[in-house]
Amino acid sequence: MVWVIVITVLFMLPQVSPVTWESFNYAPVAVLVVLGFAAAWWKASARHWFLNPEHARTKAREAARAGAPEPVDP
Repeated sequence: MVWVIVITVLFMLPQVSPVTWESFNYAPVAVLVVLGFAAAWWKASARHWFLNPEHARTKAREAARAGAPEPVDP
């Protein structure tokens, strides 16, 4: 994980100096767009399905599954 962080920062550094509109590295913009989209999606939807194991709905779901028969692998 540390390597991914290091290489992400390295890929976002400018390629030439001085930075102009023609030589601007758009990787930071792309990363921010992806992170913004992921944060908005999580805020709008995904936070409702990925629950803490101690959450009441998770415990209720696990209790319901405990009484159900195990699926059979064909």
